[in-house]
Amino acid sequence: MKWVRQSRRYPLWRVSHAYHPQVALRLICWFPPDTGTVVVALFAGDKARIGDVFYNSVGTRADALIDQWKRETSYEEKP
Repeated sequence: MKWVRQSRRYPLWRVSHAYHPQVALRLICWFPPDTGTVVVALFAGDKARIGDVFYNSVGTRADALIDQWKRETSYEEKP
C-alpha cells in the first residue's frame, strides 16, 4: 500500500503492484478510523492508457464517493 499524495480530505491509500507496461491497476482505499473497515473509493482497470491523468482528479473523486458512503451508512467520525 502506498499513500496517495493527491488526497485532500481523507488519507487515501493505493494498492501497488509490480510494473507491467500494458497493465496498470489502481485500487484507491480509505480506512475509516477504529472500524476495521475498508472503503474502496476508486478502481482503475486500465490506468496504463490514461497515465497520470488518473491522479489529477483522484482526490476529488474519492472525496465525493467517501462522503456518499458516509451518508449511506450513517458513519460519523469520532473527534
